Amino acid sequence: MGKYVMAKYIRLSMEDVKNDSMSIESQRLLLDAHIAEMCIPDAEILEFVDNGHSGTDFERPAVQELLELIRQGKINCVIVKDLSRFGRNMIETGYYLERVFPLFRIRFIAVSDAYDSSEYEGGTGGMDIAFKFLIHEQYSRDISMKIKTAKRAKAVRGELVLKNCAFGFKKVDNRLEIDETAAKVIRLIFSMAADGQSLTQIATRLYEDNHPTPSEYKQLSRQVSENGYSCIWGKSQLLSILSDEQYIGTYIAGKTKILDVGSGKAVKVDESEWTKIVNHHPAIVDKVIFDAACKKIDERGEPLRNRKIGTWERYRKITSPLQGKVVCGCCGHTMSLSSTKNAAFHCGFTRAAPDMECYRHKKMADELETIVLSESRKQARQILDCAKGATSWVSASTEIETRLMQIEDAKRVLYERFVLGEITAGKYHVDKEGIDTELRRVKNVQVVLTKEAMQKASVADVQQSATDTLNANELSKSIVDALIDIVRVYPDNRVEIDWILPMFSATIVETTEKAS
Repeated sequence: MGKYVMAKYIRLSMEDVKNDSMSIESQRLLLDAHIAEMCIPDAEILEFVDNGHSGTDFERPAVQELLELIRQGKINCVIVKDLSRFGRNMIETGYYLERVFPLFRIRFIAVSDAYDSSEYEGGTGGMDIAFKFLIHEQYSRDISMKIKTAKRAKAVRGELVLKNCAFGFKKVDNRLEIDETAAKVIRLIFSMAADGQSLTQIATRLYEDNHPTPSEYKQLSRQVSENGYSCIWGKSQLLSILSDEQYIGTYIAGKTKILDVGSGKAVKVDESEWTKIVNHHPAIVDKVIFDAACKKIDERGEPLRNRKIGTWERYRKITSPLQGKVVCGCCGHTMSLSSTKNAAFHCGFTRAAPDMECYRHKKMADELETIVLSESRKQARQILDCAKGATSWVSASTEIETRLMQIEDAKRVLYERFVLGEITAGKYHVDKEGIDTELRRVKNVQVVLTKEAMQKASVADVQQSATDTLNANELSKSIVDALIDIVRVYPDNRVEIDWILPMFSATIVETTEKAS
């Protein structure tokens, strides 16, 4: 690396917004002033900013970009306002300071904590820094607990703590008010359900009347769409609406919770732990209609559940090795497998849209499996032909490991000679620099060989699957998982197969549908 590159890392979490001393601009001024005092001539300065991200983990866009440049060897120094700006997790932050940065010879500076890794030879600065890590991590956990407690107290008092309100409502001055445009759709859904109409009939009516789905309506209100809307409602959307008590004026909060501090992953909470307040806000639907709609939905599903010999019992559970891999070539949605004697993959997304190209689009499962098995055998032959020209990497890898051991031994012997006074400090540093240069070169070669070895190992697994495919009488899940990424089925009987190995392009097969 020629030019000395310094990376300024700046982070501002949502909790820091109220603190002016933590603002992005104040951090930038502090870092710029410290860099000016360092007087490093012709240094290139890069800036990385994470605005509104927690420091409890490293899943932040700017820090990931910074770490990738470090892995590529393009950064010499990282400078932050304090250790908490880089990370509040003691274990992860310590790992980068003690292992990653020394490995890549990165100098790390935390200005307010008076920490400079060049003064600690790769360590984290002893007990003082360790205690700072503990304080930062505990502070983050304490803030998180206080926020959770405050939100729960607000919810119990009936104050809104929801980021997004239910479809049909809008937030006005921290209150829920009825959005009349969307509320008309909600009333139509409940009215049709109370009259005993099925979810498919409701979805068809909404499609015919061009009522956008909740997500499409949100885009419409923000004026971010230029291509119109499909207005295709799913059964899960309708069921979610028909079971939501918020439409009769009941406030509901606490349906989910965050397990780990700083994690964006939420898990569902048992309904017994939800916060519910009746008559909290204006109701869109009368409770009589709400109860009638819920009762009709339950009644429509009851006969299927009470059958002594239903479809599932007669044909057991129909399965296919292609389940989860088959998608509609028109709309891109996963096609579901029907549990009937003549099992078929169906595109259910457009069941309420008769003018769509893939309306009632299906493909017989046994025919599709036959097509895929035939094409997989062709692909297997190509894989085995390509494998014949593969070269062995085992000997090269062994030589590199031996060379690394020799270099490490030479480095140890050099240090022992320096400690025993057999060589001067100047001679030690010169020879050590030469050994370190050779060590870096050999390690880079090892990285390349390791990646190649992983690829070879992966290909070896695929070769075994290719052999199994040629010997198989029927398609199996192991063959599908090893060779096939996606199977696209089109209404004109085209089948397109995307293979897992990038060396092979997609296969397109023209088929003729069997009469059913």
